[in-house]
Amino acid sequence: MPHYWLAIVLVIIFSVNHMWLPPLGMGPNEWRLDWVHVQHMILPTVTMAAIPISVIARTVRANVAEVMDQEFITTLWSKGLTRSRIFWHVIRNVLPGSMAVMGLQIGHMLGGSVLVETVFAWPGTGFLMATAIFQRDLPLLQGTMLVLSISFVLLNLLVDLLQSWADPRLRRIG
Repeated sequence: MPHYWLAIVLVIIFSVNHMWLPPLGMGPNEWRLDWVHVQHMILPTVTMAAIPISVIARTVRANVAEVMDQEFITTLWSKGLTRSRIFWHVIRNVLPGSMAVMGLQIGHMLGGSVLVETVFAWPGTGFLMATAIFQRDLPLLQGTMLVLSISFVLLNLLVDLLQSWADPRLRRIG
């Protein structure tokens, strides 16, 4: 399901039907960490995180199941290692693949932020890009796309560096 569709459904349920949360904006003018501003953050945060969290959870679960079926886990159990030590070995083997999926999902969230910020009227890069599209402001559109593209490339570089740190097999011998 697309981010913007989930955003509209959440606004209908929590803002229109039940009137529990505000549907638009960031709250009063000056931003502070208080209940009024947190209420304005709940729906956009849930909207942006719902889809990536489900993909990441499904991937991590599949990777853990695959690692738990490997022979070295049986060997660790037979050696008498505790559950926490075996869990550490499982995490070390699951982490690189899971980090790749997490990096891609964060990049997907950057792209999905355009419509979500438009639905919730949040002033961010996505809202700025949508405004540039509707006003046909080509330099602003190019600038925001450049910023989002550089962010995505730097994020993937960070994920690659973290993967090589987490899995010594990925390190290149120079």
